[in-house]
Amino acid sequence: MNENPDAQAYREKFNAIWNHFQNGYNPAVYDPERAAGFEGRKTSLALAILIKNSEILSQIAEVADTVSRIADVYVMPPDYYHITVKWLGFLTDQKVLECDIETYMLEQILEQAEQIISRIQVFQIRLGRINGLEGYIVLEAEDNGAIAQIQGHFHSEATAIPKYPLEGERWLPHMSIAGVKSKHQLGELKEKIKKIRNIEVGTIEVTHIDLLQAVLKKPYPHCQILQSFPLAPSSSI
Repeated sequence: MNENPDAQAYREKFNAIWNHFQNGYNPAVYDPERAAGFEGRKTSLALAILIKNSEILSQIAEVADTVSRIADVYVMPPDYYHITVKWLGFLTDQKVLECDIETYMLEQILEQAEQIISRIQVFQIRLGRINGLEGYIVLEAEDNGAIAQIQGHFHSEATAIPKYPLEGERWLPHMSIAGVKSKHQLGELKEKIKKIRNIEVGTIEVTHIDLLQAVLKKPYPHCQILQSFPLAPSSSI
């Protein structure tokens, strides 16, 4: 994948995140109770890229095994591995918060998502370099700005789907592999993650984006694909 200015900008942002992780990191810890719901809301919807390639999953498993030996982290299970493209919100019967999506709007959301995604060409994401982002241990996902561009299409074209502040150029594509359960061993956590900082997992070809429903419960959400949207063939194929 040829690096473009977007890719360079994201790498610099992730470098800043890494510097913070090593020098000023004081995260809100992963809370299974919070994972079980948000102000009574239990069903979260997102457009996501699920990791299905067996070779990539095997590589991630090796990283997760290393991380699992670190004290005070909770390692996510393989069926949770995904890269968020666009968080949609919480499915509710009545809209109260900006992030609420009323059930009757779901059909319109599906139509708008399909119209946008069907025009997006197949692209690649390189998974590699481990980092600490808020309360999570993550793998950086280099996509040459593809996800930010997709979010931009949703912002300008999808009237039924809420917009959120940390999207577009501010979004850092990543895949969470573990949550930080406690701050007691942060020094050990930083040191052990530093040893595997530059690990490379591999490159995935994104041919579909899935509508993912996550039912929030302890210790981690239960995810289910509601619909899969194929991307347009790449012009280089």
